[in-house]
Amino acid sequence: MATYSSFEISPAAQRLEYRELNFGGLYLHQTWSGPKVSQADIITPQNGSFGRTIVNNWEVYDGLGPDSKLVARAQGLHIDAGANKWHNTFSLVFEDGRFKGSAFQLLGILSMSEWAIVGGTGDLTMATGVVKKVIENKDNGNVWELTVKAFCPVVNGLRSTAVKIGPWGGTGGSALDITEVPIRLESIMIRSGDVVDSIKFSYIDRVGERRSAGPWGGPGGSPHTIQLDAGEFVREMSGTSGTYANNTVIMSLKIVTNLQTLGPWGNGTGTPFTVPVQRGSGIVGFFARGGSFLNAIGVYVRPN
Repeated sequence: MATYSSFEISPAAQRLEYRELNFGGLYLHQTWSGPKVSQADIITPQNGSFGRTIVNNWEVYDGLGPDSKLVARAQGLHIDAGANKWHNTFSLVFEDGRFKGSAFQLLGILSMSEWAIVGGTGDLTMATGVVKKVIENKDNGNVWELTVKAFCPVVNGLRSTAVKIGPWGGTGGSALDITEVPIRLESIMIRSGDVVDSIKFSYIDRVGERRSAGPWGGPGGSPHTIQLDAGEFVREMSGTSGTYANNTVIMSLKIVTNLQTLGPWGNGTGTPFTVPVQRGSGIVGFFARGGSFLNAIGVYVRPN
């Protein structure tokens, strides 16, 4: 009987935590003719089509228009298993956006309405779920609209750890904070006039629950809402602080994501500050001090 010196079975120390992934707006282009062919035959049986094997490097975009961006590639094989049932096995490798450098592993029949997610790597490690697809036929290929529904376990506690940085501003008002560890920001609403009056935001925690916080501060000013796309993250925040109505408050704020720059909101006077976010990380939540205005603000940062 064989022995394995490094073989070990250990009981799990705690219950696994999972993140839920639900996103769409992905368009896979299967092109078999023309200037952008994305597949090629590698096995062609002489006695019929059964067993024909094709390697694919299909491109996946975030839209259908001319300005759409290449975000992933479907790289692998599809094999004719008979009765025109093409079996797919491939990796959906993300090249841009929040999941850049990560991949889903997919299996399924090409003509059916979904593929199974049977694993993943990077930020999608051990993912399970389905990719639902709707087809659009074209003369030189097909376009598949993809919707992802999956779960990913948090297999490394360090991956879900968010670090608090700050705050910047004054000591007035009350201390305000969230109670759950944030993983990803979904939306931010800032109210501002001469100064930043308040902040409100929603986020996903480390077990995949959607949470909201705020508004922190006062009800004045005009609202400015940021709704982040699935692959969008906040990579920079800056602003100014100064004296207003006998209090030190946040005078202005500017938010920069990997896709756009928003603000600044407020009058921009006062002492400038910039939140130090390292490359490969993003802002996933906030903590603050607030009363009639937003007196101070800090951030939660974690690796993307």
